[in-house]
Amino acid sequence: MTIKSFNLVVKGPMWGVRHLQVLFLFLCATLIVAQRFNMSVAIVAFTNANSSNPNYPEYRLTEPQKSYTISSPFWGSCCTQMMSGYLSSRFGAKVLLLTIMLLTALLSIATPFALAWGGWQLLFWVRFVQGLAMGGMWPCLYTHLAKWCPKKEANRMGGIMTTGLDCGTIMGFALSGVLSASPLGWPSTFYVPGYLGIVWCLTFLRYGANSPSESKFISLAERKHIQFALEQNQVIRGATPPVPWLQILTSRPFIVLAFCKMSQACSFYTLMQQIPRYIHGIFHYSIAANALLSALPFVVMLMSSYGFIFLAEYLTRRRDISLPILRKTINSFATWTPAVALVILSYVSDQNVVGSMFCLIAATAAISGQAIGSSLNHVDLSPNFAGLLFGMSNTLMSAAGVISPIVIGLTVTKESDRSQWRTVFLGISVILFLGNLMYLIFGQMTVQSWNDSPSKETETEASPKPQASAPSVAEETISVERFNYL
Repeated sequence: MTIKSFNLVVKGPMWGVRHLQVLFLFLCATLIVAQRFNMSVAIVAFTNANSSNPNYPEYRLTEPQKSYTISSPFWGSCCTQMMSGYLSSRFGAKVLLLTIMLLTALLSIATPFALAWGGWQLLFWVRFVQGLAMGGMWPCLYTHLAKWCPKKEANRMGGIMTTGLDCGTIMGFALSGVLSASPLGWPSTFYVPGYLGIVWCLTFLRYGANSPSESKFISLAERKHIQFALEQNQVIRGATPPVPWLQILTSRPFIVLAFCKMSQACSFYTLMQQIPRYIHGIFHYSIAANALLSALPFVVMLMSSYGFIFLAEYLTRRRDISLPILRKTINSFATWTPAVALVILSYVSDQNVVGSMFCLIAATAAISGQAIGSSLNHVDLSPNFAGLLFGMSNTLMSAAGVISPIVIGLTVTKESDRSQWRTVFLGISVILFLGNLMYLIFGQMTVQSWNDSPSKETETEASPKPQASAPSVAEETISVERFNYL
C-alpha cells in the first residue's frame, strides 16, 4: 500500500483530541507541581503563625527539619522515575497518570492531619510517599505526548505541556500565600489542589486515551494524521520493542543529556525551594508579600515559556533553522543566563530589593527555555523510549532536588547571612556552566539506532529490498517526516 496524497501526512484538523490530551497533561503537571512546592510557603506559615493566620496551630521546626521536610518528596521521586518510564513505555500512560494524580491528591488532603498527629516525622513520611507518586508523572507525560504529538507540532505542544511546571509553581507559591493568610488558613494550601486533583482524575478517566487508536472521541482524519506523522508506527500498531538497556546506558548523547539536566535541576530546584526562605531571611516580609514576591519570577517564567515556544516555531518554520542549532542555542541561553544572574545576585546589596528580584526574575525566566532546549531532546533521541529516557534522567534531577536543600541547610545556617547564600549561588553557577558546555560539544538531536527493536531490524535486513517503484508506507512516512521534521 502506498500513500497517494502528501496532504494525508502533513495536514490534519487544526483542533482535535490531541490538543485535549495536551491540555490534560498541562493541568496534570500544574496540579502535581503545585502540591510539590506549596510546602516551601506553607512551612513558613505553620512555623510562624503571626506571619499568616494566627487562628491556626503553629509548629516549631529546626532548620535541618525544614530542609528534610522540603526535600522529602524528592527522596520519593528518585525511587519511581525509571519504573514509571518503563511501565508507561510498555503499557501506556493513562492508568499510571490516574493512579499518580489520585494518590497525590489524597495525600495532599491528609497532610495537615499528618502534621497534627505525628509532627514533622509523620509529615516527612507522608510527603515521601507523595513524592513516590509524583516521581512517575514526568515520564508518563512524555510517553503520552510521544503517542499523541506529531513531530512538526512537538515544539508547540510539548512546550505548552511543560508550562504546567511554571503554572504549578505560581500556584504553589502565590495561591499558598493567599490561602495561608485567608480565613481558611495554611491547611487550605493542601486541601485546594488535592480536591482539584480528584476532579482532574474523573475528567481524564472519561476523555483520556493511551493513543489515538484507543480514543473513542477522535475523528478518523485526525487519527490518520497522527499515525502517519509519527516515526514509531510499530508502537501505534501495538508491537512494543524490547528495551535496549545496554545501548541506552552506553549512549554518549543520552549520558551527556542526563548530566546536563542534572546540572539544570540544581539551579531550578534551588530557586523553587529556597526563594521563600531567601526573601524571608534577607528582606523579612510577611507571608502574603513573601508568597507574591516568590511567585513573581515564575509568572515571568510562564510568559517567557510561551515566548520560547513561538520563537522555536518561527525559527523552524520560517527561517529553516536546523534542530541541533535550535536546541543548543536555546539551551545555552536557558542555562548560562541563570548562571550569570546568580553570580550577580551573590554580590547585590542587602538593601537593593529591586536588584535582587531582577536577578531572580532573569534566572527563572531564562530557565523556561530548557523545555525547548533540552527536555524535548529525549523524544529526539528515541520516540519509542522517550518516557523511559526521561525517567532515567529525571531520577538524577530528583537526586539534585534531594541533595540541594540538604547542602543548603548545612551551608545556610543563618537565613539573613548573604555571604552564606553567596557560596550556594556561586557553586550552582559553576555546575550550570559545565553542564551546558558538555551538551554543546556532545549533544545530538537524531533518532538513535537502538530506538527500534533489534528483531525488527534483523527482519528488515533479511527481507528482500522493495522495488523503487513500490515503496512501503513506513518508508514514505519516514521520508516525509525527515522533510517535515518540525
